[in-house]
Amino acid sequence: MKPSDIQAVRNTFDLKGTWKFCLETDLAHDKRPPLSDESVWGTIQVPGSWEEQGYGDEPDYLRMDTWTKIREYEGAAWYATNVDLTPSEPDCEYVLRLEGVRWTTDLWVNGQHAGQRDSLLVAQEWDITSLLHSGMQNRLELRVDNTMKLPLAGSHIHSIHTATAWGGITGGAYLDRLPSCRIKQLHIQPNAENGIVTIRYDVSASEPTISKSSTCHLHVDIRHPDGSWLPRQSRTLASMSLQNEGRQFEGSYGTQQWDLDLGQEKDIALWSDTSPRLYQVVVSLQDEERELDRVERTFGMRSFRANGKKLELNSVPVFLRGYVDCCIFPLTGYPVWDKQHYIQQFRTAKSYGFNHVRLHGWSAPRAFWEAADEEGMLVQAELPHWSRWFENRDVKAPAEIMLFLTRELKGLLHSLHTHPSFVMFSLGNELIGPNGHPELNDLVELARSLDPTRLYTDNTGFGQLPAQGRNADFYIQSLNWHPPLESELSAVPDTTLDYHDVTRLTNDPVVGHEHAQFTMYVRPQERKKYTGVLRPSWLESIEESITRRGLADDVEDFQHASGIHLMRSLKEAMERVRRTPDAAGIQLLDIRDFPGQGHATTGFLDVFWESKGIVEPAAFKQFNESSVLLLSCSQRTYYAGETVYIEAIISHYGEMPIVDASIHWKLIRNNIIEDEGEWAYGDISCGSVVSLGRLTIQAPNSAAAFVIEAEIRSGNSERMAANIWHGWSFPHYHPHDRSHRIWNSVGELQPFLLDSQHRQVDHLDGKDLLSQNQIDLVIISSLTPNVLDYLMNGGSVWLQVKPDELYDAVNTKYLPVFWNYLMFATQSGATMGMNLQEKVPLLGRFPHDQASDWHWYHLVNGTPAICLDSLHEIRPSIEVIDHFHRAKRLAYAFEARVGRGKLLVSSLPFANVPMMKRPEAAFLFQEIVAYLLGDQFDPVATISAAELLGIVKLQTIQFTL
Repeated sequence: MKPSDIQAVRNTFDLKGTWKFCLETDLAHDKRPPLSDESVWGTIQVPGSWEEQGYGDEPDYLRMDTWTKIREYEGAAWYATNVDLTPSEPDCEYVLRLEGVRWTTDLWVNGQHAGQRDSLLVAQEWDITSLLHSGMQNRLELRVDNTMKLPLAGSHIHSIHTATAWGGITGGAYLDRLPSCRIKQLHIQPNAENGIVTIRYDVSASEPTISKSSTCHLHVDIRHPDGSWLPRQSRTLASMSLQNEGRQFEGSYGTQQWDLDLGQEKDIALWSDTSPRLYQVVVSLQDEERELDRVERTFGMRSFRANGKKLELNSVPVFLRGYVDCCIFPLTGYPVWDKQHYIQQFRTAKSYGFNHVRLHGWSAPRAFWEAADEEGMLVQAELPHWSRWFENRDVKAPAEIMLFLTRELKGLLHSLHTHPSFVMFSLGNELIGPNGHPELNDLVELARSLDPTRLYTDNTGFGQLPAQGRNADFYIQSLNWHPPLESELSAVPDTTLDYHDVTRLTNDPVVGHEHAQFTMYVRPQERKKYTGVLRPSWLESIEESITRRGLADDVEDFQHASGIHLMRSLKEAMERVRRTPDAAGIQLLDIRDFPGQGHATTGFLDVFWESKGIVEPAAFKQFNESSVLLLSCSQRTYYAGETVYIEAIISHYGEMPIVDASIHWKLIRNNIIEDEGEWAYGDISCGSVVSLGRLTIQAPNSAAAFVIEAEIRSGNSERMAANIWHGWSFPHYHPHDRSHRIWNSVGELQPFLLDSQHRQVDHLDGKDLLSQNQIDLVIISSLTPNVLDYLMNGGSVWLQVKPDELYDAVNTKYLPVFWNYLMFATQSGATMGMNLQEKVPLLGRFPHDQASDWHWYHLVNGTPAICLDSLHEIRPSIEVIDHFHRAKRLAYAFEARVGRGKLLVSSLPFANVPMMKRPEAAFLFQEIVAYLLGDQFDPVATISAAELLGIVKLQTIQFTL
């Protein structure tokens, strides 16, 4: 047992090291193990989990929807150690403190039961003074039980999908020796607006100590964040004010309050997400020249409040740019206690522009909070449950549930009260029905009474607005699906839209709940990173499926294309929130992948906090910083030379106004600046989401992708924000000069096929067409026997197949899979964008960069994909990436030889007349027609008639007798 480095009047003895250990299943009974029976004991290291030290059984059940531990054990286990206590001063008190324990712990000291503890959020503590023998060896025995004692298993601190059902003492074991005359309670509450820090304290003393002196002195020393010490402030505590607590030889001076003005000697240094300046306070208790006790804390001078629909940090509007931390620790399976781990985590998150994190159904270890204070993160903690006890407001939750949650709430608020990073608290994840629950409302009131410096809400995510029967300082509501919105429309090409339809439903701040949740393709290469107690067992079934489908060689391309698609979708969904003037923030789920629920690949980082290489921090921060420049336009595609009007909007949540703002823009095509301009605006106040004016350009006079790059400067020099917007131009449709050699049966296309032969498919006589050699291409929407006959004998056919005429049509939408297919298998469209080759002759001059982009949106959103699983030799012309669990080979178009003929099959909606009025649709149709009438249409792969009839339904031909 070694004293810690924190040496003062108090001593903390670190009990880390080797303890005796055994699983309860190794005992002959489930009671206390006999002290004399040494044969049952093995050893274990504290801190650490059971699994990582070889205890438990290898699982025989490998999960396909989440990871699996290399060993598993759910039950009780026993710890024992001997502690030698040297003779100490009389009346010292001893507290045993365990950190990182899940879930219940019973303690015996020298054979005497000291009680049970069950906190998941704060340290488990026992006052064992009366059970210890000073100057002797003392035996400590612990029974730690990791089984679920209450039905709260959905929380991420428990779930097998996240922190796993871990067991052990993972944070450490400590024995605190406390002086009898000490600062028993110390509460520090900064008031940044008035420059005052209020210290509430209670000093306890024993009778022998009091008799030696009539007075005690309380001193407060505060170190400014610049390193200098403020003048000491002192108080005299008279013994005559001692209040008897009912225990012999012990009393208390009673809870006292002391307001200290920090601004007398130096300016107040405010703590914020951009400037996390911390004060250090040392409170010491002295009797004449003798120091009786000393307590050290850090705190930050900051205020955090709701002001109407805005959140304010230090009286300045702040926008929460947040992500959700789901208690995911891929090497340990439990929350780590390494401060440097969290510092690096926050630095990574902040490099992408984030200033906020929500702890999903848990609160993190002390090291997390210390790192959050130092790095400047605004944190929301939650009670450790994701339960269904509060869905019916007319039914009370079980009494033991309320007792546990109330105790956890009190303990958490007490343990975190000095951390300026702790700004928000929720009572749990997705707890309520439409109208809240009275018992949750009571807990919100209790929290406010215990600590009014934080903001509280009844739950994260559920409940309806306008709020009925809910008690909250702010609301966290889904901007994906809260009525009247739909998740399928959470990102669209129209960059004028916002989420005001939700935020207008309340006068309080609204934060977007688990926003976006777009996914990309699975990354099997991450398997080698799992060197701890967890294995990505979900990968086995996925890799098998991919291999058996013949897609193994395509995985890298799928990752690249779907990663680009994810980021394009995410950018628009995030910018849509920033365009909402009265939105208070967002919480993305997640910036890392989520290993459970079927493996949700939502992250641009993997679960190890490492980049996937799909976006650079600087590019991400363009739409995720305190100030974001937004380019607003109702559409993305234009006719060549058409006038384009783009509104510039600023979402400015910086700490200072932007003075003398000006906007500078460029139109870039093929990396060449084709136009540019600028205009002055004036000053922009903090918390503003305002229009800065409109720029007018002419779309390029050719088929082209073009980019608007814009930036806002302060005083024409300092760049405050920059962003980009993508658009496309297309020439008006021009019919092919060989349209007269097209035989067309699709009536809706006739306006685009000047001089073509337009007749019903029943009237097609293939022998006649081939013998006369007047037709080069037949366009149809149904496959009939006469068309098949014409194809087999050497005709060229474009089959624009209808959805109900495909045997295995797969519905698609433009946006990627939402969260996870296994969890949301019924979602509309379950694909992950397109994967295009660098050169696709079929597309002609239609611009693309091998991945989905917004000019494809109307062409593919709701369009069925053609399943190519039975056509093994076919390579899609326009490939669709299926989600990795189903792993179908999908296409919007493919070509093949059938018999002596040439065939193109597509599912794109060219027969939709309104669609063909869009510039991109008409132009793509034009390019495909040109391709099919040209020499490049020369399919390499061959399929049989039977293979074709295996994917496309044959329609009956009507004979004329």
